[in-house]
Amino acid sequence: MANETYGFIGLGNMGQPMARNAKAKGLAMIVHDLAGTADRAPDGAEIAQSNGEVARRAGVIALSLPTVEANRAVVMEIAEAGNTGSVVVDTCTIGPEAAAENAAILKAAGIDYVDSPVSGLKFRAEEGTLASMAAGSAEAVERARPLIEGYSRVCYHVGTEPGQGQRMKVVNNALCISAYVTTSEALAYGENGGLDIDTMLEVVNASSGQNFATLAIFPKYVATGDYDGSGAEAHIVKKDIGLFVSGSEAEGTPNAAIKRAFEVVADFAANDPLQDQMRIYPFVRDRKG
Repeated sequence: MANETYGFIGLGNMGQPMARNAKAKGLAMIVHDLAGTADRAPDGAEIAQSNGEVARRAGVIALSLPTVEANRAVVMEIAEAGNTGSVVVDTCTIGPEAAAENAAILKAAGIDYVDSPVSGLKFRAEEGTLASMAAGSAEAVERARPLIEGYSRVCYHVGTEPGQGQRMKVVNNALCISAYVTTSEALAYGENGGLDIDTMLEVVNASSGQNFATLAIFPKYVATGDYDGSGAEAHIVKKDIGLFVSGSEAEGTPNAAIKRAFEVVADFAANDPLQDQMRIYPFVRDRKG
């Protein structure tokens, strides 16, 4: 819609650059963040005084929130204050069941729900090159597409049922986060024998062992020693890979290798839930046995 107003709730490590990139595409935008909107709002965006104001004034509203609990609380606010016919674009990683419940809550209020988590970490959010995996009706996804494409390099419409976007994200995260563990173990073995991390990554990335961790994450944050720069905390990655483990166990699908990686991540998060996820490498390297 030419005169659409887009809302954005949650302007943290991911939400702030996502909203900024969408606003830079020329979208009319109103934003709110509980931690302080004025300091985080994109230039030119209207600043709302509450989540309810965003819900009342925006036709398409994106959510970028850190926990399942925060996500549900905001969905409840939107259901109470929002307008019939509006669309919520949920970019959070909350799992299929929570997404289906969100959709039911909003449907009862006459609001469409697009389950559309993102992948790429903070640096791709900064670049505006995230991958979005959207599930919802074709009509709702198309209405939300200008906002989604404002912060994404690609938007995949993976299904029509709420929760299918989350399932796709859980699949992706299970592969990505378990690779943090296996990549850390492999590089630690190499370092123990005198190999240089930069050299190992260069060789692996020209060979068959490459993955997103070796190609993008470890060169950027581990090889440089910038262990605190990724913008994702340990408790978040524990939650994300834990969604796969709990889901696979409930459905009886295989999970032995990824469950073992989850146990390492859980130990890592227990050590300090707020530490950056990239401290997984020294944590794994220095473990005994």
